[in-house]
Amino acid sequence: MNQPTQTFQTICLPKEEASLKVAHEIAFLIENQALDEDYVCLGLPTGRTPYLIYEELARISNERNFKWERVKCFALDEYLDSDSEDTFHAYLYKNLYSKVSIPSKNCFNPAECDDYDGLIAMHGGLDLTILGVGGNGHIAFNEPGTSENSWTHCVWLTDETLKANKSLFKNPEKMPSKAVTMGVATIVASRKIKLVAFGENKKQVLKEALKEKITSNLPVSYLQKHSNLEVYTDFSLD
Repeated sequence: MNQPTQTFQTICLPKEEASLKVAHEIAFLIENQALDEDYVCLGLPTGRTPYLIYEELARISNERNFKWERVKCFALDEYLDSDSEDTFHAYLYKNLYSKVSIPSKNCFNPAECDDYDGLIAMHGGLDLTILGVGGNGHIAFNEPGTSENSWTHCVWLTDETLKANKSLFKNPEKMPSKAVTMGVATIVASRKIKLVAFGENKKQVLKEALKEKITSNLPVSYLQKHSNLEVYTDFSLD
């Protein structure tokens, strides 16, 4: 498709240190933008990668007594037909929402909204989106082959994604094969993106996606076009 632009910034740190740095930068945004009587809109992931980020963000929030009334949180994706305890909303509630003072009305989920992109736009757009990356190059649940122009949509999960995520379910046999996700266009419209990836198993896919041509086979490669992308890893992309 397109030649790589490589305008992103890479921050190479151990996982814990990188997670703390991301958490503190989110906290800085909340503390300062909310003080200006403006909303802060966050795009939030789930899974193994952001756990330490949310833990530290909650700690900072309680230490400094943050006011979350003007923070809006938008989950990146959600399983369809999942047991309530296995949903991404349950994950975010357990690891972040229940630990800070955010009103439940400020927490949004794509499975509970007919026009998620319109809802995001109504609140002024995403200020910051945190992303992980799948072993097959997916961002949120935008699997290989997803169009660059996609907005929030339903998707069938690939076998690779199902295999990678099954261990997160109390009953792996009940893992749904369908989900709803922010689209690539939804994500790229965010004013700032922090892509977080740890472990040598993510190194090759990121090198191909961020150092070579943009391709729908690796949806994460679309992020090359973003003007305000930071990549946090515990390995070098060189």
